Amino acid sequence: MEEKHKLRGIVRDIHLIDDALCPESRSFRLREEYWKNTPGQFVTSVSLQPSSRSRLVGFGENFAARLDASPPAVQPYDMLAGVALAHVPGDRNSFPLGEYDPHYPPGHHNLLRYGFAGIRNRAREKLAEETDLQKRDFLEAAAISYDAACHYAQRNADHARELVEDEEDAQRKEELQRIASVCDEIAAGAPTSFHAALQTFWFTHMFGARGSIGRFDQWMYPFYRRDIDTGVLTQEEAQELLENLWIKLNYFAGNNDSLRNVALGGQTPAGEDASNELTYMCLLATARLKLPEPKLNLRLFKGSPPELLRAGCRTICLGLSQPSIFNDEVAVPALVNIGIPLKIARNYCNDGCSELVTGGVGTSAFGVFGTIPVFNETVRAAAAKSYDTFDEVMDDFKQRLTNFMPNGPRGVRQVTYPFFAASIDDCLEKASPDGVRYTIFSRIPSQLAHVADGLAAIRKYIYEEKSLRWDELIAALDDNYENHAPLRQKLLNRSPKYGNDDDEVDLIIKEIAEYFCDETHRRAQNPYGPGAKQTAGFMNFGIHGQRDVPACPDGRKQGENIPNSFSPALGRDRSGPTAVLKSAAKVDMTKAGHGSVLDMNFTLSALKGPDAFEKFVAFVKTFLELPCTATLQANTLDRNTLLKAKENPDDPQYRTLLVRVWGYSTVFVTLDPALQNHVLERMEHVL
Repeated sequence: MEEKHKLRGIVRDIHLIDDALCPESRSFRLREEYWKNTPGQFVTSVSLQPSSRSRLVGFGENFAARLDASPPAVQPYDMLAGVALAHVPGDRNSFPLGEYDPHYPPGHHNLLRYGFAGIRNRAREKLAEETDLQKRDFLEAAAISYDAACHYAQRNADHARELVEDEEDAQRKEELQRIASVCDEIAAGAPTSFHAALQTFWFTHMFGARGSIGRFDQWMYPFYRRDIDTGVLTQEEAQELLENLWIKLNYFAGNNDSLRNVALGGQTPAGEDASNELTYMCLLATARLKLPEPKLNLRLFKGSPPELLRAGCRTICLGLSQPSIFNDEVAVPALVNIGIPLKIARNYCNDGCSELVTGGVGTSAFGVFGTIPVFNETVRAAAAKSYDTFDEVMDDFKQRLTNFMPNGPRGVRQVTYPFFAASIDDCLEKASPDGVRYTIFSRIPSQLAHVADGLAAIRKYIYEEKSLRWDELIAALDDNYENHAPLRQKLLNRSPKYGNDDDEVDLIIKEIAEYFCDETHRRAQNPYGPGAKQTAGFMNFGIHGQRDVPACPDGRKQGENIPNSFSPALGRDRSGPTAVLKSAAKVDMTKAGHGSVLDMNFTLSALKGPDAFEKFVAFVKTFLELPCTATLQANTLDRNTLLKAKENPDDPQYRTLLVRVWGYSTVFVTLDPALQNHVLERMEHVL
């Protein structure tokens, strides 16, 4: 009963959130330091020394050398030791300590269960009994790496104690002593407190785990619950520590697409509601701080409490464009359909973008290809062969898609660096970076909305009305529509468009998408046991390479922006947001084992009007109940504000102006102009 009361309090805080943090709070001061661009990033540069024994041992030795060269640090007001370790462009000897793929999380559950010292000791124990040379190399590299991590934690403990001697403020002295004790604990064994668990996570992130974070509220909750129940922490103190971590996650250098995704809520392996107090606290931290990191993703299913949906929607409606919404009723069956056991599928998270991954027990990889060039090949073939029916056009296009599908089973993808490999289930047990249980490989066909719109136009004008010839269409494509304005306007404005609940085009995209999923599955099926699972996914990043994408038969000119993921072509979803959901829902997305994403823009001012919040909650419920794609990414923005921010990027009032780009949200004024334009060109929906 007491926990439920606290949950209601946290939900209330989210609903009544004020724009301003208390100026006297630690979170306010730390956020101010971040906005001032406090250096906060140390550079380590040491010579890379090739190992005389093996590549794996060399990885471990270089990891240790760089970590030993990294200075310990505790910043003012900070309760977590260590700062982001920066990479110097062009200096191959500087950070990162380990090249870790951000598209799947390390085994945080093992890192917190055993600690750095525990994993080191397990590696040493196995090494003492192992005779296989390759396995010995892996175990030795893991032991070297984790011993270095323990040593780094101890150096931070010693540094905090040194700061105590010069500190005059009594409260800060006590805080520094606590930081030292936490780092002592991490250096010697597994974390036992919420503070130590957060510090372990932060060190791991510093060491190179820069991307996908995973189910943070699940593996952190036992530490939080224990401290609350024993009186070690109050909920307010725990919230402050959490916000401290959130702020530190914003210090990493790099482009805006940081890939630091946190999965919240969802269900347990047994299928029960997994949300807890920490789930709401993570939402509250993001709502209060209004910083782009980390990226929140809220998993919902039929057993999720209504207040969780409302808390997520409230955070989105603050104009933060996060969390994204994941529908377990689509995502879990999609994973099961490619051979992931149900209990593991229920424990999924998303990678650095939006792909579904088996967090802590597997790896992930994908490849994106454009379908407009493939479609244009079909157009030329149809003209040359004089196809008599539209079905022949469809068959030609689908046949060409098979060139981008797998030809058979493949092996798992290894985890390159021993520090991270040893944290993932089965790698340490098998003493191999290839020991991961699952790898999900996917092929992602992009630009499908344009292809479906173009096919619908061809069926209407070439085969039904017979008002357009193939040679006329090809001439317009070759000319990029420069001298074919009437035809282009006809294609753009008088043809069916995906995203408007129109079967004339929606069933075309359904046929293409489901064919691609089914055929990929048939060609690469590995339905039993561990191993590589090859599948399809419908998430992509429209801006990449779009200048080189040729003109399309739907009226799109070369160089024009392309939608992300499974979203309608930009500006063509003119029948309202529910129509977009209904269009996408006609496709069975449980066939797409790596996930599927729908991006939508909403006018922020409309979400703040009378009854607007309840309408948005109802809209998200519709998304979940249809069901639609596995993921909904809602961008809440005000076009006029964005235009002003674009013209005045240095104005402080725009530093909390967050927008959803694709699988991530970021500060609008930090985006490349091309990405800013991409956001601005999307249709803004009003509920």
